[in-house]
This record gives sequence, structure tokens and C-alpha cells, in this order.
Amino acid sequence: MEGNNTEKARTVDFIRHYLASAFIYGTILIFMAFCPAYVDTLEDTGFDYTTFFTIYFVGYLVLAPLFYALFKPQTVLQSRSLTIFGYFARQFRRNQSTEYFLQNLSPTEEEKNAFMILFIQTFFGIYSINLLCNSYLPSLGYNLDFLKVMFSDAMTYISGGNGIMAGIMQFLIDTGDMWIRLTTTITLIVLSLSYLTELDIFKNRIKSTDTTPLGIISCIACYYPVTILTDKFLHITDQSLLPVNNTVLLAILNLLAIIANIGIMIAVIRLGAKSGNLTNRGIVTGFPYNIVRHPDYAMQILYIIITTIPLYMLSNAGKFDKTVMTVATLGWILLYLFRAITEERHLIKDPDYQKYVEKVKYRFIPKLF
Repeated sequence: MEGNNTEKARTVDFIRHYLASAFIYGTILIFMAFCPAYVDTLEDTGFDYTTFFTIYFVGYLVLAPLFYALFKPQTVLQSRSLTIFGYFARQFRRNQSTEYFLQNLSPTEEEKNAFMILFIQTFFGIYSINLLCNSYLPSLGYNLDFLKVMFSDAMTYISGGNGIMAGIMQFLIDTGDMWIRLTTTITLIVLSLSYLTELDIFKNRIKSTDTTPLGIISCIACYYPVTILTDKFLHITDQSLLPVNNTVLLAILNLLAIIANIGIMIAVIRLGAKSGNLTNRGIVTGFPYNIVRHPDYAMQILYIIITTIPLYMLSNAGKFDKTVMTVATLGWILLYLFRAITEERHLIKDPDYQKYVEKVKYRFIPKLF
């Protein structure tokens, strides 16, 4: 259903949108509660994401009518829920001719975008909330306390005559994983807010989505449960930074890993509620996007290199195994390159992004690439 500047939403429009949205969200909730790919990711942390989204759904059922009555948002005239219902209604229309069926078999561009936005909010929204609440928030207090203790130990280490550099290196070695978890926690909070909201106050209305197969595949290949398959072909190592025996090298690797994750966090925070996959919610040109066009992916690639190449190159693995792992590492790097390329193929349709590309000429490395 498309609106124009002169149309005003009627009560019946609000009701239709509300009922259609309630049905779609309820169906997703039921699927989510029983889908093994989601259920198997739950951990015994005291948080149940199904309960969280059930409360979220009930909140919508209760508060949405009040919101519609008070604010009368005209956006219901472009209801994606009704667009999705319209597509299925065409497919099951009675007594349709073969010509009508063939003409209406494929979804329109508007319908593709409606389905894609629903997929993005469901797939990535649930992923972010589940990962945040089951793996990161429960350990947040412990991580902060651990950093305080390690900082105190480092100061004691320095005052004991071991030197400032030795104390800093020991602190980096002891706290590298904790810093990474803290930055990832902040990143996931921003992403969760982005995926579960689309409001004028946040200026994050979705303008368009990438519905191309290459764009979708290259994106979801980096996320669970698809990573189960991706990792089969691009498996690198199950080790962490800890097997590196050289203290100086280990400290440097931890420092670089922390810097990479801080870079990812800054890039996501700068996008704010506009962040997310496969969408155009508006162009951001401030730091660090005024340096390169894909600072997030650049830091992701840096983190992949830091946590793989030094490990297996210093390991006792044979030449063949090292070759296989090198190819796998290059595969992951190429995957993020494909993500950047497909992302730009979608965004370049936006005149604002065309101007941005003219101004910021490099994707990953300033003055180089």
C-alpha cells in the first residue's frame, strides 16, 4: 500500500497494519522458540531470549494501539506487513488464470524490500540480542573487576622493579581477552538497538535493502548458524593468542587485537542506530568514515590476520597444514572484501553515497586500497 503527500491514514489503516504486524511477529516468535538453530545456542546463564522477545511482542500488542491513537503515524500507509500479506494473497487468489499467475509469481521490488527488512530484523536482531545477553552481559561485572585487579597487579609489578614496559606487557597479556569482550559488548548493544528500532527520532528509517543473492550470501556467511558451513571450508585454527610463547610478541598481538576491536566499536558507534547489514539507513561521513569507506571491515580483517597468521606460522604444523590455513585466512579476507563490494553496489544507487565515494576514495587503507 503506497501513500502520498495528500493521503491521511484512516482508523482502518491502523487496524489492518496492527493485525498484520501482530500475526507476522507472532509467527516469527513461534518459529524462534522451536527452531533448533536458535535453541541450541542458549547457554545456562539465566537469560532466555525467547522470554525476552515474548515480552517484547506482548509490549507491542499492548502499546502499539495507544501509539497509533496518539501519534497517528502516516507510515502505516507504507505498511510492510500489509505488503507481505499482499504478496501471499496474490499467490493464493482463487480462479486465477495462468497469465495472471505468471505475472504475479515474482515479488515486486517493494515486496522484496519488505521481506528482506523482516529477515534482517529477525535474523540479525535475534542474533545480536542472544549473543549479547547470553555471552557478554552476564560476564560484564566480572570483566570490569578483573581489569581493576590486573591493573593493580601491573602497578605492583612495576613498583617491584620490573620496569614500566614489563608491567604494560604483562597487563596486555593478562587482559587482552577482557578488553575485547568489553568492546564487543558495547558494539552488540548498539547493533541490537539498531536492529530492533526504526524510528524518526533515531533517523534510522530503512531507505532500501540489498536483495541480491551475492550480497545476502556474503553477509550471512559470517554469522551463525551459517558459519557452521563457512568454517567447514575456511577453517583456520581453534587456538587463541595464548599459545604464543614469546612474551613481547604476545603483548604486541594482544595490543593489536584490542586496537582492532576498539576500531570496530568506534565504527559501529559512529553509525549508531543506522548500523546494520544489508540496509541503507542514510549515509554517515564523520570519523572514521571520512578516512576509509569501510573502517569496520578493515578492522575485522586486521583482527583475522592478528589472530591467525602469527599463530600457525610459529606453530609446529607442517608446510601443507600451514598452506591450508593460509588459504583459509585469505578466504575470510576475501569474504569481507566481497561484503564491501556488494554493499557498495547497493549504496551507490543513493546520490549521497555517490558524493561520499568521490570524497573518500579508499575502502580499507588510506592512500593505498
